[in-house]
Amino acid sequence: MNKEMKKTLRLFQCDFNRSIEENFAQVLTENEKVRLFFINENEAFTDGRNIVVDPAVGDVFSDIKALRRTEDYLHLRHTISNDPWYALRMITRGQNIHESLHILYSTFPPAVRTDTRSTTKARAKTLALISNIIEDAFIEAAGCSIYDNLELYLSFHRIALLFCNAPVNGTAERAFKEENSEKPEPLPITVYLSYMGTFLLYPMIKQEDPPEAIAEYVEQTKQLFLGGSVCGGPKERFSYSQRVFDIIEPLIPESEADIDDRQLQKMLSGTKTHSGDENAITNIVSKGRNASVSRRLFTDLDGKPLPNKDFNEQVLVITNDFEDDKNAALKIVLFQPVVVTWKGSQFDCHSIHKGIEIVETKPKPSLNLRKAYQNIYNKYHININSYNSRFTQLLKTRVLMREEKKLFGAGISSRNLTDTKKRYWYRNSEDFGVPDIAVLLLIDGSGSMEGSRRESAMVSSVILHEVLKKQGINHAIVEHRAIYNEPKVEHNILIDFDGNDEEKYNILALNADEGTREGLSLFWAERYITSKTTAEQRLIIVLSDGVPAHSVNDDSCYVPPVSIKDTANTAVKIIKRGTDIIAVALDDGEDCDCYGQLSGIYPSVVACTELKRLTGQLLGIISKHLQ
Repeated sequence: MNKEMKKTLRLFQCDFNRSIEENFAQVLTENEKVRLFFINENEAFTDGRNIVVDPAVGDVFSDIKALRRTEDYLHLRHTISNDPWYALRMITRGQNIHESLHILYSTFPPAVRTDTRSTTKARAKTLALISNIIEDAFIEAAGCSIYDNLELYLSFHRIALLFCNAPVNGTAERAFKEENSEKPEPLPITVYLSYMGTFLLYPMIKQEDPPEAIAEYVEQTKQLFLGGSVCGGPKERFSYSQRVFDIIEPLIPESEADIDDRQLQKMLSGTKTHSGDENAITNIVSKGRNASVSRRLFTDLDGKPLPNKDFNEQVLVITNDFEDDKNAALKIVLFQPVVVTWKGSQFDCHSIHKGIEIVETKPKPSLNLRKAYQNIYNKYHININSYNSRFTQLLKTRVLMREEKKLFGAGISSRNLTDTKKRYWYRNSEDFGVPDIAVLLLIDGSGSMEGSRRESAMVSSVILHEVLKKQGINHAIVEHRAIYNEPKVEHNILIDFDGNDEEKYNILALNADEGTREGLSLFWAERYITSKTTAEQRLIIVLSDGVPAHSVNDDSCYVPPVSIKDTANTAVKIIKRGTDIIAVALDDGEDCDCYGQLSGIYPSVVACTELKRLTGQLLGIISKHLQ
């Protein structure tokens, strides 16, 4: 694998892709407790709840020749082989489906662990490998018999392993064999297991007659392998493995080390799922479901090859999805936190702010918070749907729309004066649509917000974001605080205007610490919403639980009454310049007069005396603004 392929693999094995596969496994297994992990150990397995996959198994994704031979065999256009990212997704999904089907239909822990035949490690390993071959063939048959659209993934994964492990100039009969002829001749048990694995899992390979040492055993057990691979009951299916074991028992050596299963490892891409070893992450007990199969992966129940199926339309759909996921993943993986530093002197603020530094940070989304975000969404989805319904009704009213780049109109748009076709006129008309508005929620991140206020702000921000996103209203959510004893104000952009969807997870990183320097933060907010949007209506919603307070030294002491007067003057100036400001006072305590304090600062203040009503009040503010 060259350096470029290693880089691609490293980028692919990000938590974004891991989460996609985990969610898929949870849906397929109908179990939200299923977890999925990436490894680089050339194997895949499950313990009944946890799935471990290796996207780079066998280095298939980097073997262009093997990928194209796979596409040719399945009569596919060369699409997946053109992008190693697509190949990684295809191979990973194939492994994921395979292990998810084991969770549904196999027994955990493996029956071999308690079987009376497993008296030695060699005997246990032999029984486990027999069961592994039969079980793999069965779950692949169940996958394409019961589920729609799984056959492509299962077939691609199985065939790709074949071509990747076969010598480039060799024949199908030599697939999976080691090229080193100096190695000692394998024992009959190794030859037998490899022969039966190829027979059951790769029926398209025309095998030579089995060597004399195993010929009798192959003849006696062929029908047992075929019967077991379509037996729908897990317990009955294992009985086929037991009967095979009893027949080939004379081949089993005394030492486990004498059973060379490397060829089977390549065929099965891992054998831990059915191993008798106690390597499970958790102690899952599952009897496995019964299933009725109507065909095998590559043949019908009589062993006759199935007619070629055209998967090209399905490939087109899934590669489009792969491309979308790839772009989304790379945005996160390659995303670097954006940090911009401003000086107070860059704003037309009071001299008390001149020496203060504003650190504007756009953090990298943390996908570790995805589950927590989804939990909040699930808890409040009824509220979200209700608010969306109200907004939909509201937005059915006629709104004034501005059409630009006209040859004639009601006024001239200065930004279009350079248009060579002289389309610099605009005109207004009424139509149904979303009003041209941008909303910036500025959240107080000071220490007094700790506890229920921070929790309420976080939940309300989640609901607000989901509703505004659904309605197509451009918005941003920013947390601000001032660091005591330092000339520094921090602005964390949790959700940016027109930001990526994954930014929403940053909401759950809301914190409460230090103080605030609200006058300076408002000047920053005005510049940010003006520079980032072209909306005719601009609204800053200030979420606060009290008056601003921050100090660096005696010369820069930003506390009442100085902070109150400065913030009030700032708000008036910004409103006169065309950006509206409405404050929400978190006035939920007995001794708290937050509403009274903020009323002395902002012309428009909404009192929130019950935190559970905060979301409705925030959306109510925006609703009234739209009207």
